[in-house]
Amino acid sequence: MKPKRFKAIVVGEKDSESTLTELQLLLDTLHIETITTMIINLRHKDPATYITKGKLEELRILAESMEADIIAFDFELSSTQIRNLKKILGGILLDRPRIILEIFAQRATTREGKVQVELASLQKRLPEIIDQKASLDQQFGVIGMKGPGERSLELTRRNVYARINKLKKRLKELQKQRKIQRDRRIASDSFLISIVGYTNAGKSTLFNALTKEDLPTDNLLFHTLDTRTRKGFISKEIGDVLFIDTVGFIRKLPHELIEAFKGTLEEIKLSDLILLVLDSSDQEFYQQYCTVVQTLTDLGANEIKTILVLNKADIALKNKLPQWFLDKLGQEAIFVSAMTTWNIDLLKQKIAEIIDERLSV
Repeated sequence: MKPKRFKAIVVGEKDSESTLTELQLLLDTLHIETITTMIINLRHKDPATYITKGKLEELRILAESMEADIIAFDFELSSTQIRNLKKILGGILLDRPRIILEIFAQRATTREGKVQVELASLQKRLPEIIDQKASLDQQFGVIGMKGPGERSLELTRRNVYARINKLKKRLKELQKQRKIQRDRRIASDSFLISIVGYTNAGKSTLFNALTKEDLPTDNLLFHTLDTRTRKGFISKEIGDVLFIDTVGFIRKLPHELIEAFKGTLEEIKLSDLILLVLDSSDQEFYQQYCTVVQTLTDLGANEIKTILVLNKADIALKNKLPQWFLDKLGQEAIFVSAMTTWNIDLLKQKIAEIIDERLSV
């Protein structure tokens, strides 16, 4: 018997249709069906609920009439706002960061990936626990007196802190192991190439095409959470280089995840070359390009030599990718189809040229 497919109402801000569509894809990844969307103008945000009372009542009626299981918000809500909204709306409430965290939790397979995701999730939950504590303090209002609920909550908070500290310690140990492996690669004088890009741009498929690997790929957001390193042959003159497949980026990525995955993302900073992969058939390719560039800047990897790889070109060229986009990039771009391996040799040729330039300096 198939598991129940939850139904969700998606709530987004005015002029954010593109991120709203992306949020529906995120929900679909969690097997949650979007039954309708609601656009709200948030020029005047209510600090207690984020949404004005009028729109909140409209949303409550809509959720009841459509028998929605979940209300998903395309923006970040504080723990206080979620608690206040839940009193009015009931049901399951998810904001964008929590949805992304849930996907990461389902995708993590390695020990490091699982530790990173659990740490990010607990750090996200901690303000909610502290917020609940403050609420209980107001309810009791008597200094020195603690009810059973408050004592239990205090214990929960201590447990969460203890678990966070344990996970941080474990993550440091795993990152030490990763650093040893990384130092060995550097000592071997191998040329390191990181494949980065927006989620679902086809990075893992390109990784397979360049390394002759057959690692699993899927048309899913955040299919790859754990970095993978393999050798790939470039040319007789160059020989093999090392390719690193990395986690995909996305707009409004929770800062807790970026913090938890910093050790993994350090791989990118140590690269000799970056292949920035875009799904050139996606209508939002330019916004996605800007997100990737900004994330690389935040990581301190924006000065590394980069080749822009426009993937899924077999689809994009049929749709005639606009010239303004190529002009705006101000850099050379290579069209490829990682799935069919079209133009992969051209990409290897460009990589070889860059390595030759580096060696001749």
